[in-house]
Amino acid sequence: MCLRYVAFLFFFTLSGQLWAQLDSLAQAYEQATSLEEQSDALNDLFSYFEYKRPDTAKYLAQQALATARKADYQEGIARSYLHLAEYYSHNNYYVFDSVDYYLQKSIAIYEAAKDTMEIANAYYSIGQSCYHNDNFNLAKDYCQNAADLYETIGRELQLAHALSLLCDIHNYMGDNELALTKCMLARDIYDELGKDEYKPALLNTMGSINYDIKLYGKAKDHLLESMELSRKFNDDYALSSAYISMGEVLRETTDYEGALEFFRRALALDRSNDDDMGMSYAYFNIGKTRILQGENEQAISLLEGALDIAESFGDLMLQTESALELGRAYLNLNQMDRAFHYLNLSLGHARKIGTSPILKDCYFNMANYYYRANDFENALAYYKFYDLEQQSLYQQESAKRIAEYEVKYESDKKDKELLQYQQDKAIQELQANERKMVNYGLILGIILLSGLGMVLYSKYQLKNKANLELERQKEAIHIQKIKIEKQRDEIVSKSKLLEESKQDITDSIMYAKRIQLSLLPEKDQLKHLFPDSLVFFRPKDIVSGDFYWIHETGDKVVVAVLDCTGHGVPGAFMTVLSNSILNELVLENCVNTPNVILSVMDTKIREALHQHQGDEDANSDGLDMAVCIIDRKTSELSYSGAQMPMYVTHHGSLIQLKPNRFSLGGSFFSDKNFSNQCIKLNRGDMLYMATDGFQDQFGGPKDKKFMRSNFKALLENIHLEPVSKQGIIIQEAFENWKSEQIQTDDVLVMGIRI
Repeated sequence: MCLRYVAFLFFFTLSGQLWAQLDSLAQAYEQATSLEEQSDALNDLFSYFEYKRPDTAKYLAQQALATARKADYQEGIARSYLHLAEYYSHNNYYVFDSVDYYLQKSIAIYEAAKDTMEIANAYYSIGQSCYHNDNFNLAKDYCQNAADLYETIGRELQLAHALSLLCDIHNYMGDNELALTKCMLARDIYDELGKDEYKPALLNTMGSINYDIKLYGKAKDHLLESMELSRKFNDDYALSSAYISMGEVLRETTDYEGALEFFRRALALDRSNDDDMGMSYAYFNIGKTRILQGENEQAISLLEGALDIAESFGDLMLQTESALELGRAYLNLNQMDRAFHYLNLSLGHARKIGTSPILKDCYFNMANYYYRANDFENALAYYKFYDLEQQSLYQQESAKRIAEYEVKYESDKKDKELLQYQQDKAIQELQANERKMVNYGLILGIILLSGLGMVLYSKYQLKNKANLELERQKEAIHIQKIKIEKQRDEIVSKSKLLEESKQDITDSIMYAKRIQLSLLPEKDQLKHLFPDSLVFFRPKDIVSGDFYWIHETGDKVVVAVLDCTGHGVPGAFMTVLSNSILNELVLENCVNTPNVILSVMDTKIREALHQHQGDEDANSDGLDMAVCIIDRKTSELSYSGAQMPMYVTHHGSLIQLKPNRFSLGGSFFSDKNFSNQCIKLNRGDMLYMATDGFQDQFGGPKDKKFMRSNFKALLENIHLEPVSKQGIIIQEAFENWKSEQIQTDDVLVMGIRI
């Protein structure tokens, strides 16, 4: 694709300033006089489109990689690999194997060049990407690698940046003590280097940490300092974040109007900068405050706006929090179905993120929902989940240690002045209280002496009544406690039994998997017979109903792909039966004609499963199958299929050999005729056989099946590529189509190049 065309394609969606930047980058590509310069220009364009147009960015990184390879330009290759890793970290939440795959390829080039700085930069860059995609565990590991390398080579400023990012990551993960330690180390380095321009964002995080542990005074101090530095260095993003954090502190201390004032300041600033993501956080916080003020209907529209923007940017944390607050708002309005929808959505996102603070809030609100719905068993279960996340003792100890860390960073003079002021104030308050107590005592003594008899009698009556009421309450509480403990013990007992049963079943299925794998051809057998071949095998469950079978006899090779009824354990049973029959036919009885193999297979399966035509109790289990025989001496292919086609590239184009319309087995048809199809092969031709799991997978933008026509088109597009690359493309096509959908069926695709 011409880069000028890429620029033109997005002309009408870009502002004048952004268009000027894009035009400059495109000109750099067009004016490049070498492949190295072209690769650099394409990588620069990736950085421009990385968040604006992810698919375009991926294409540009791939083109940069191809261009750098032509010139053997190692720096360009490493940079392109790093950009592909960044793309997958942004846009494929579950495909982090691809992130690490491309990252390690980039790092390997820098290691060969002994460029430790670039290795550290690569770790830091991917750590940032994972952090922005809410994958905090990966982000923590990558950033810690970067920090260690920066420290080793003495890069102080870069070390401070990595420590600052680690501070943010640990804060989101709820590890406040470690987060503050990283923050203070980064702040010390910035102070030593005189780099105050990097401190506003860091101070915002320190304010957020102190907010989390309820040290609101400390939080305000950090945020006010952040605002001052943000204005000094014209850092609108940090200033908006400080406004939001200050609003959260005020809201927590029930100053709702003060909180709304800061949230509105952030919203106005983000609007002036066209910062949609910043506006979404303002909408969210205003909506959350409205709920606390009892204005639930006003809150809903604001929170829905925040959720929509968060989904468009892929901000999983904000999606989680917005959905949680929407659930609370609908629960307050007693709209239980809508409340459950959003609370369940929030819990699903929180489990993906995996951090303790947000999970705790989700469990607590789910417990509240079930309590309001009078489902006390589920309410108790979710409250137990909440209690496990609470870790209140740990938070109190953390707060104490964090406070001690903060004290160490204050001057002795300020501490002494503050202590003296507190002592003087305490003495004054004590003296005032003593005077008040003397006065109150005199007045109270007069009143008591004048009516002592009446008071004593009244107190005696009230005490008896209170004691009786207290006894009744204690008895009710005791009964309720016994019921709750009994329910808790029952839940624990049932959970333990379920866990043991689940483990027994899983162990059995894993053992069945080992048995099933032992029936499949050895991994090297296909490569030995056909060195240029591929197998993409993805069972839906632990064991599979799909399998392939190979046998060599003289100059001929028999290859079969089978798709048995069902998947999981039922499908696995059918594979064992089918494998046994194939061994009997081909290995023992030397049957070597495809249609005869299918015909006898059909008879054997019907006999084994007692399937008789007209018998109402007969089951309809069976399988689809494609079998071919390749004569390596004459280069002839003979094929027969039962509901499973075969694809062959012939004279440069892909053709489909159509199967017979019958499956093997089943009680509906007894008279089945299977035909042979023969074709002369040329060197370099590709053969493909596949079960229907790939084409039946739901996914894509409209949540529809992939369809056989699209599968055929995929093979047409890739058949000229090296077989090893075809395997990667097929896997990526399946993962990208499936995305977050559940896998529909077992998937098996086999490819052989002659």
